[in-house]
Amino acid sequence: MRAAFYDKQGSAREVLVVGDLPDPHPGAGEVRVKVVAGLNPSDIKTRTGFGGKAMPFPRIVPHQDGSGVIDAVGPGVPETRLGERVWIYMAQWGNAFGTAAEFVVVPSLQAPQRGL
Repeated sequence: MRAAFYDKQGSAREVLVVGDLPDPHPGAGEVRVKVVAGLNPSDIKTRTGFGGKAMPFPRIVPHQDGSGVIDAVGPGVPETRLGERVWIYMAQWGNAFGTAAEFVVVPSLQAPQRGL
């Protein structure tokens, strides 16, 4: 999949790279979402090291929030979720992979249907 990522902190122009990464696969209780769009102001703070905060992972695919369509489900998630248009929140919270990619995997609860 194509994704934007960074391996060091700094301005977008200095550190963001667009390249290919392996497609993620959902685990138990998770869904994979084909991402349409996403951005949160906290993403910029993490990338720039705002307040002296170090990078929590060696490589980060940024962005917490987004929207898209569920295209895969993990064990324990009903297959009826396939094809749902959803919004995504806190995708990159506590892990290195956010919504600046073609796909993101999140817990099912963090991908509610849009318009609800």
